[in-house]
Amino acid sequence: MAAYHSIAVTLGQAGFLKELLKVIERMRQKPTKLIKNLRQKNWDPVLEPDVVVYNAILNACVPSLQWKAVTWVFIELRKNGLRPNGATYGLAMEVMLESGKYDRVYEFFRKMKSSGEAPKAITYKVLVRALWREGKIEEAVEAVRDMEQKGVIGTGSVYYELACCLCNNGRWRDAMLEVGRMKRLENCKPLEITFTGLIAASLNGGHVDDCMAIFQYMKDKCDPNIGTVNTMLRVYGRNDMFIEAKELFEETVREKETHLVPDEYTYSFMLEASARSLQWEYFEHVYQTMILSGYQIDQTKHAPMLIEASRAGKWTLLEHAFDAILEDGEIPNPLFFTEMLCHATAKGDYQRAITLINTVALASFQISEEQWTDIFEENQDRLSQEKLQKLSDYLIDCEYASEPTVLNLSKSLNALCGSSSSASSTKPLLAIDATTQSNSEKTEEDLLLHDTTMEDDNDANGEAWEFTETELETLGLEELEIDDDEESSESDSLSVYDILKEWEESSSKEET
Repeated sequence: MAAYHSIAVTLGQAGFLKELLKVIERMRQKPTKLIKNLRQKNWDPVLEPDVVVYNAILNACVPSLQWKAVTWVFIELRKNGLRPNGATYGLAMEVMLESGKYDRVYEFFRKMKSSGEAPKAITYKVLVRALWREGKIEEAVEAVRDMEQKGVIGTGSVYYELACCLCNNGRWRDAMLEVGRMKRLENCKPLEITFTGLIAASLNGGHVDDCMAIFQYMKDKCDPNIGTVNTMLRVYGRNDMFIEAKELFEETVREKETHLVPDEYTYSFMLEASARSLQWEYFEHVYQTMILSGYQIDQTKHAPMLIEASRAGKWTLLEHAFDAILEDGEIPNPLFFTEMLCHATAKGDYQRAITLINTVALASFQISEEQWTDIFEENQDRLSQEKLQKLSDYLIDCEYASEPTVLNLSKSLNALCGSSSSASSTKPLLAIDATTQSNSEKTEEDLLLHDTTMEDDNDANGEAWEFTETELETLGLEELEIDDDEESSESDSLSVYDILKEWEESSSKEET
């Protein structure tokens, strides 16, 4: 039986309810083969589960929210002549709490007291949380006072739960009284962890001023740790308090104390605060500091912020993140691919666009035709129909044209541009229709159109003609300059190592 107890408790803690029920079936089965050399001839190999096994079942019901199984457990206990103990009632209350059946929590608490089982501190913790979730704050306070009057030795978790309840409802000063009671107990949480949890509870309740008040109160009692700093950065960042977030972040980075070393959450919350306040220069500074400190981006959290930063002019950040993710052997977020494709297309860098398409074609995710269409429509301010048509023409050079994502892209482009878009595309600058020219304009026509073949080719491809200095002078456009080098230089992206080297050099200059 001891072996079954060990298995049941382990499975219960892991939440494996189905496996636990199979264990009970196994206990009740007779062996398939006769066991020889038995010392006791009347030994029965069939076992029935006891209270320990049934408590393990209740424990497994907590994460799976199988509140109906609680009734089955109590029926089985009664059927087998077993008496529920305090742990049985406590676990039943916890299952009902997590399942949102608060009336049943109070019902099992009453049954527990009427059965003669003395409630323990952990039971009162469950009761306080249930009352908190129902908004019964005074009843939660009375429950803890009732616990003290009955001589139940409270634990730090009970007072912490009540303190969080009070902070969540705007009563942080009353919560400090519970913290004082908690300090008198043994094996309670460190104060800095307690205060951090209370700040988070106040934030969840929408009491921003209370968060700052608790933070100031905390400084007189103990030193904040990095968890407290991160929580306050979240408070500031989500309530348009960029200046306060910046001051706290820079103070933390500047001090460099052992208990206040910035971690990935510190940088993440500061990035969020900068993005929410549209402080893109400081966003770039925080991003560079994070990378130089050895931390990588979290695609789930940072992808939307990097996209927004790139549209605000911080394009190198997205390029660096994209290259760094690829070098780590990971697949970049689909938002990275689509944003970089739109950027390359808008700049006229179609070779770069095709390279990105070849990369995304082999990714584990797929982009549907509707998604491509939505992306192009959202970016229509920078993607003209002519540019989309050119992108469609360049798709011929795609190595993976048969992949679903590329096929969907082609369909979307064809639907947006139309089958005859190439013939009706916008004419190039200064294009002149030769059929409308009169004989008196023949000389100027000869300057513009070098030969008929060149005219037909250029008009079909939608490309502008190149003019000599003499031709520009004749047309009065000698001041018109087309700088192709500038556009091509912008399209040449730096490698991740070049960007890192540049950041390190600028960082060292700032320090000196």
